[in-house]
Amino acid sequence: MSTHLHIGVEKLTDSSDEQRIAHIQKKHWIGYTRANEIIRAMEDLYSHPQVHRMPNMLIKSETNNGKSSILHRFAKLHPPFEDHQDERIKTPVLFLEINPDPSPDALYALILQGLYIGYKESYSKEIKAKKAFEAILHHGVKMLLIDELHVLMNTTKLRKAQMLDTLKYISNRAQIPIVGAGTIEAHTAILSDSQLANRFKPYKLPAWKLDSAFQKLVLSFEKILPLKQPSQLGSQELTTELFAMSGGWIGELSEVLQLASIKAIKTREEKITLKILRDLTWQTPEQRRIT
Repeated sequence: MSTHLHIGVEKLTDSSDEQRIAHIQKKHWIGYTRANEIIRAMEDLYSHPQVHRMPNMLIKSETNNGKSSILHRFAKLHPPFEDHQDERIKTPVLFLEINPDPSPDALYALILQGLYIGYKESYSKEIKAKKAFEAILHHGVKMLLIDELHVLMNTTKLRKAQMLDTLKYISNRAQIPIVGAGTIEAHTAILSDSQLANRFKPYKLPAWKLDSAFQKLVLSFEKILPLKQPSQLGSQELTTELFAMSGGWIGELSEVLQLASIKAIKTREEKITLKILRDLTWQTPEQRRIT
């Protein structure tokens, strides 16, 4: 029995190398303390009664630190389902990723696409908005998740103001909460509108520190990596190396461990060692910024 693995993952150790590598390359949820706190806050928001000025949330952090994973996790916890009574598909949580050139017109189009509603690009913004609100009501959308909100800072002052007004209008008109996610710049954009600033409660995902919480995080990853031998990632030597390689960002840590696990399988080592980590072709986030 492989006590270093979760029971479901332990069964994979008898699978082929290809199957184990495919498992490693999938996205996996790690429910660490701060992420679980934010998920619980989102659940409270999801259950909030409809009012004209709905409360909203903003998850902010530097890039590659788990913001999108939290949104995807929440959407997975509230998937679309078939309502047999109304004979329609209900989509209680709608996930959108805002495009690099945001506009109110494009946002309404994203809502229609997310709910599989046909439309013509030639439709005016007003028609797209009308169809979007009808679709939100028809499909029982209770919460809107919007990723990459920081792109609002990459557009003109006028376009940013139009987008912020549109977010406000959607929340008021549909009476649903909006949970946005983005880098610190997303919070700067929200703060530029005093009304939105009061409605979007910020939740920060800080960088990890080299402490017992990071060690616990590393051990959580080890339990989902189908390697036949324990890597002892919680040892001081490996935890310190992983922290240095990741820069304290969970997305970077996930990628490092994915590469190292695959190498451990291919080399028949079947565990992550200091040598495997140091042999990886890897640049830390700091090194990539410099180069």
